[in-house]
Amino acid sequence: MTQIYAITLRKGGCGKTTTAVNLSTALKEKGKKVLLVDLDPQSNATLSVGINPIELKHNINDLFTSINVSVQEVIIRTNFGLDILPSHPDLAKTEAGMQAAQIGILKGIIEPIENQYDYIIIDTPPSENYLSISALVYAKYVLIPVQAHFLAMQALTQAMEDIDKVKRGLNPQIKIKGILFTMVNNKTNIARSVIAEVKERYGNLVLPVEVSFSVKHVEATLAGLPIILFDPNHQGSIEYKKLAEVILNG
Repeated sequence: MTQIYAITLRKGGCGKTTTAVNLSTALKEKGKKVLLVDLDPQSNATLSVGINPIELKHNINDLFTSINVSVQEVIIRTNFGLDILPSHPDLAKTEAGMQAAQIGILKGIIEPIENQYDYIIIDTPPSENYLSISALVYAKYVLIPVQAHFLAMQALTQAMEDIDKVKRGLNPQIKIKGILFTMVNNKTNIARSVIAEVKERYGNLVLPVEVSFSVKHVEATLAGLPIILFDPNHQGSIEYKKLAEVILNG
């Protein structure tokens, strides 16, 4: 059965896209069939795998706005073999016009081809909007990347509330897979304090993997490659491979 993950948090700069891209690639490297879905109008996941959204004939926005484009026409296979539904800045206009009744549209778009994949990983926008909610309505699991910074605490609380609302109504089966600490610098008191507080509040949800802070992640993004391919022996690569093992082992 296809495992569908939404990577979500109402905050930018927390490592959502880096996590979505590298988890997808790590699972693919383990021999799994993976589809990465870029649901963010900023198109960072698309850019991070070496694809320029402006140059594409089709993108995920077409699937929200046209009945003449099929999902198979939009899916692109990257140079390293990962399938992606690429985003485009025009998706922001579509989201702005979405109504509450349309939050099930993502499920309708992807469900016809989901059995072609073992894992579907959805990168969501860093804000509360109908696109983010549509990912939660469709997903079976949620992964929450949390930067080890005091500003992340409020965003984490909001994420928990969003997931609880969806679970009580539109998607009772959704489960939180876990909280992933990202951009961790254990040398700072703030990082240690935030990690300790999150573990105290949500100890059973904190994953046994932490992703360290490194400029190498930025370098990999600029190169259009996941870090696990850009520098396979880097600590960040090792950490995301460990995350993939956690996901694979249930």
